[in-house]
Amino acid sequence: MFFHKELAALAVRDGNTSQQFRAAAQKHANATWFFLIVAGAVWYFSSWMWSLVPFALAAFVTIKSITATAVAIMLEKSENPSS
Repeated sequence: MFFHKELAALAVRDGNTSQQFRAAAQKHANATWFFLIVAGAVWYFSSWMWSLVPFALAAFVTIKSITATAVAIMLEKSENPSS
């Protein structure tokens, strides 16, 4: 969680909003689905070994999506302290 707090502090310093991080999280979530579909197609038409590349990319963008969501939640708490 410390890493997410640092990212939220940097986002506040740079003037970013929670909506920007929500949009980024959604973009990364969509990319995850794309890479999973590509991985499935590669697995079907080629071999499981080649499908590891899009699976790794899917894992990477999933982590980015989770991180962006966590930062957005922290920014929302700082933007709306009553919530």
